[in-house]
Amino acid sequence: MSTGRQRQRILIVGEEPSARDAMRILLGSAGCECTVASNVQLTLATMEQKNFDAVVLDPQSSSSQAAEVVSRIEESHPNLLKRMVIIIDQGGDSQIKDLAERYSIPNVQRKFLLQQLWGSLELLFRPEVVFQDVTHAARLISDSFRDPLLVGVRGLHDGSRTLLYAAGSLRMDLLIEPAASSNRLELAGQILDSARPDRRFCGVPVTLRGWNGPVAQAAAEEFGDFRLEFNFESNVSLEIKIDATNCITVPLPVLERARRSAVGSS
Repeated sequence: MSTGRQRQRILIVGEEPSARDAMRILLGSAGCECTVASNVQLTLATMEQKNFDAVVLDPQSSSSQAAEVVSRIEESHPNLLKRMVIIIDQGGDSQIKDLAERYSIPNVQRKFLLQQLWGSLELLFRPEVVFQDVTHAARLISDSFRDPLLVGVRGLHDGSRTLLYAAGSLRMDLLIEPAASSNRLELAGQILDSARPDRRFCGVPVTLRGWNGPVAQAAAEEFGDFRLEFNFESNVSLEIKIDATNCITVPLPVLERARRSAVGSS
């Protein structure tokens, strides 16, 4: 953690003590000051006593309590809805996913908590997100690395990875694969609008950001296609400025270097 960085204050809301403690330790290691609350009443009381920079909501499949927490925060601290992340379980309660989508709350799958939680929060702390109020975080719909494969096949994978994200009616279809240079990656993508299939995206700026700022930039073509090439970084995110009032951030999963086969490396 760099010196002088503001210590972010995070409120963690969830019923399960072990899950709360795991997130508190994780975010504490990133330099955050964490407070925990187990129910709606404690959440509201804690927020009256202390100001927070962000909220992590872990509903543990309790969609009714999650909905009440979000509704009460919207009433009393609406600005915090822009700085909230919700934890979801694969195959869990679909109402929780619907809640996150309805309020445009970024979500992190529990099994990717270590890799994605801090990165998702950090996106919300950027000044342009807080003051311009135009940035929305896309949610991951599918990831080829999660598809079932035969025993031994995944170890031979060449590093290519397909991802699909959504933000409202917008869809971001991505392909990440090794470039000709061994230490570089290529990212090809397309922006689509499911509500307006004929929509054009010519000239839309696309920026790939790493820990230290922008690492690659491009402009989308008429039908939303774009391509970036960059030196390998494990933690990156896309920023797509659709227009002056709509900017989409796409938090990519932690990337891995491509495994090269014995034939290819000989």
